[in-house]
Amino acid sequence: MGKIQFCSVGCGDCTVIQASSGTYLVDCHRIDEYRSMLPASKKLKGVFITHQHRDHFSGLDYLKRNGYSIEYLVYAPYTRRRGDASVELDEWNEFNRLRDHFADRGTKTRTPYRQSSWDKPWWSPGGVKFEILAPFKSLATSDTRELHDACLVIGVYGSNGRRFLITGDASDQSLRKIADNTQNFCNDVLRASHHGSDNNADLEFIKKSNADYTVVSTESGVYSNVPGSTAMRRYRDNTKKKVYRTDKDGSLAWNI
Repeated sequence: MGKIQFCSVGCGDCTVIQASSGTYLVDCHRIDEYRSMLPASKKLKGVFITHQHRDHFSGLDYLKRNGYSIEYLVYAPYTRRRGDASVELDEWNEFNRLRDHFADRGTKTRTPYRQSSWDKPWWSPGGVKFEILAPFKSLATSDTRELHDACLVIGVYGSNGRRFLITGDASDQSLRKIADNTQNFCNDVLRASHHGSDNNADLEFIKKSNADYTVVSTESGVYSNVPGSTAMRRYRDNTKKKVYRTDKDGSLAWNI
């Protein structure tokens, strides 16, 4: 049996998954603070970067400087346009430099859209299974796209059958399309989108998540709109057991 831990990293995201096949990260902000959870071999099986904002990928620099290898680097399939306000040019270039560092050393890279079939997981390396529920190609490549429209939304399923849904900073449009086009996509633990922002808390998505627990990776006082009062009310009203906030409850772990 493995473990999944949602790390308390302020207004950022970092999830560590330990399974029989290896260690996986979903986003890696401030991963240096959780280095004790990383493998002594310094070999990571997979790192998912939900999208190219620093509060999600910044830990790649720590992994680079400390000699970690990554077998698979999976990240959002986004193309930045000139003047794109949804991601600054310097952070876009920084992510690409870090990606290229690992790719030059043998890391395999993948940029998936929502998987077309649910007959089998998108990836099943052993002890854990991953599904890609978003982004939808139509949203991620539209003329009006923003980076959050291309954010990976990842289902994580362990050997005990428990489901974890990690939404990164997925946009309301993306969340609504998941709700409208997917059955039974959560039911257990929902990692809420965008640190509890009101702008990334589609009500139908939250209702259909049918979550026992919701985890909001956030820190009050950093941004005026995070966490948002509307979003938090929606999570509380539609989560069956408990809503956790990492700034108040700390890191949270479950067996998988």
